[in-house]
Amino acid sequence: MKPRDDLKPLRSDVASMANELFSIVGIPFEQTTELQRQLLASFGFGMLFAVGQIEKLSPPEVDALAIMLLMDVFKYSPQQAGEFTELLINSSSSGGSGDATIKAIIHRGIDGHRQWQAKQVLELRSNIKEIFAATGA
Repeated sequence: MKPRDDLKPLRSDVASMANELFSIVGIPFEQTTELQRQLLASFGFGMLFAVGQIEKLSPPEVDALAIMLLMDVFKYSPQQAGEFTELLINSSSSGGSGDATIKAIIHRGIDGHRQWQAKQVLELRSNIKEIFAATGA
């Protein structure tokens, strides 16, 4: 698989998609708690994973976009974004040593991408709100 010459258009598209999550759940970024940001970032990573499958991205390209997503949308530092991305990758991989809750949220994000593409805003909002309720966010 040949790497893409330029991830900038996808970076912008993925950031726009993830930014919409705040308006979908009705909480401006500035009013989210750290837990809500982590949950939305994990969900957004699942959405990004779906984009990666559709666009036939390589794992390093998805990793790079994940780090950019965490910095662009969720305002993490480069170091935080790198560490969080590593946790997300470990949690999402089969046999990974990551967190089972994060893995479940990532899978909900994969479903969320389908809902987002189909403009099923109510279903997408419900998907995220269920995660918030289940985690006490």
